[in-house]
Amino acid sequence: MRNIIITLLIVISVKTTTAQTVWHNPLDAQHPAIQGQAFADEERENPYHRFPKRFSNELRPAVWAQSRHSAGESIRFSSDARNITIRYITKGARQMHHMPATGVSGIDLYTHDKNGNEIWLAGRYSFGDTILCRYSGIEIENGSKEQSYTLFLPLYSEVLWLEVGTDTNASFRFLPPQGGKPIVAYGTSICQGACASRPGMAWTNILQRHMGHTVMNLGFSGNAMLEKEVIKAIAEIDAHIYIIDALPNACALQPQILQDTIVKAIKELRAARPHTPILIADHLGYPHGKAIKDYKTSHKQANDAQAAAYNQLRDEGMQGIYHLTFQELAMPLDATVEGIHASDYGMQHYAEAYEKKLRSILHEERGCHITTIPTVQQRDSYNWRERHESIIASNNKQHYNRVIIGNSIIHFWGGAEGAPAQRGKESWEKLPGTSLNLGFGWDKTENVLWRIYHGELDNITADKIFLKIGTNNIAAGNSDEEIVSGIKQILEAISHRRPEAKVTLMGILPRRGAEQRIAELNKKLEQMAQKTGVSFSNPGKKLLNAHGKTDESLFTDGLHPNAAGYRKIAPFFR
Repeated sequence: MRNIIITLLIVISVKTTTAQTVWHNPLDAQHPAIQGQAFADEERENPYHRFPKRFSNELRPAVWAQSRHSAGESIRFSSDARNITIRYITKGARQMHHMPATGVSGIDLYTHDKNGNEIWLAGRYSFGDTILCRYSGIEIENGSKEQSYTLFLPLYSEVLWLEVGTDTNASFRFLPPQGGKPIVAYGTSICQGACASRPGMAWTNILQRHMGHTVMNLGFSGNAMLEKEVIKAIAEIDAHIYIIDALPNACALQPQILQDTIVKAIKELRAARPHTPILIADHLGYPHGKAIKDYKTSHKQANDAQAAAYNQLRDEGMQGIYHLTFQELAMPLDATVEGIHASDYGMQHYAEAYEKKLRSILHEERGCHITTIPTVQQRDSYNWRERHESIIASNNKQHYNRVIIGNSIIHFWGGAEGAPAQRGKESWEKLPGTSLNLGFGWDKTENVLWRIYHGELDNITADKIFLKIGTNNIAAGNSDEEIVSGIKQILEAISHRRPEAKVTLMGILPRRGAEQRIAELNKKLEQMAQKTGVSFSNPGKKLLNAHGKTDESLFTDGLHPNAAGYRKIAPFFR
């Protein structure tokens, strides 16, 4: 009788939960909702396959079979729900002898707090015919009502059907694919995700989480042989950079054949994409190679063949090709599960080696101070990420007389539609020529870095670029050294992306109670600007009274100018 009562209570509880849950299918979204897919607008045999249907007869059967897995794919959505449930059905083995079900067929949910710190949510699984994963009692500090999530899909299963469930009265919407070109990673089972304990710990997904770029996972377990058909398919993808990490499989080829195969593959890729960077990665090696000679010989021969191929291509004049060496990978002794496939520890190490190399190649440097680490944020009521995506979408080879980058002081000036406030519209509209407002409320130097690294200055041209940032870093307690370092890194990022523009660093405007500190900091900024080779201008001097204090008649709150204040500083932006 006791068991019967418990069973009835469970059934009642499940029915109640289901009745209070609203289900959302990403296939019903008004836009593509599955992220990380190549050729997203083409017909697929299954919506969650990595390649569209037209490749079924072009790719080797084993490659095509692996392409059915959803490795690297994700779904982004926004909701204010306190309880989220994912239910889905997969095809294939739930787990492997060396990889748990949470990695093979599990999912993974991530978000950020208001300051851009990453948050991982632990779900409660129920592995039945339909897999359920529940996230309950979610409370995250955020400036806006809704929270944005990224749901990473299974690494080694074919997803047949999936829905996201939320509380009945909760808001919910699937987010469109993020702007910008993807990082395309081609490789082996290690690239596909073996043997991560969960999808978020695959090195490609770690890289995506850390760098903020979509990383398209084209890892094919046991089948990365650099064949022409796959290289041709990869070349169709307009990438930010191509990663070729095939040696753990291609090392089966004899050294000279492997060298020739690498050279041929890279030449085919370069012929199709003359200007896209290509990074080739060495074999990560075997931790037991010191004990078993055959393993040591195998990986060394492969890396030697690749080094010869790389040198041959460089000697022949190929530009934009890079090499991630075995020494740079430097995998630790305990980085694998069984001597071949990476553990979570190995995946983290692998991703960090890639991130360091990619940041150098792509000029997306990450400094040692918090002010120099590119970061997202959501501290205000407007949607920071959506504003960024909107700007990216509208940047279509437009030319501007001026681009003004900053925080809420610029955001509120009057040139940004949908801003929480517009206090200087008249003076903004009197600026001659065309102007682009890249002011984001609550931004600090690290947030501006993220925006520039993710395309806000790409695909446009400009006569002049003005940078006015730093006051929120003062409020956050950053030191002068940290603020100067952050601004210096932004100036370098701007100059690299828009070399045709005259760049001017604007002094930090005065704020109530911090006038003296800002005056001293502006002197340091002016000195740094002179050494960096950019102009410096200090409009804030027009906002001070005779005693060197903030002129309250020109501000709304001692920080943000009012219409009269904007009229005072507008001439400095002409």
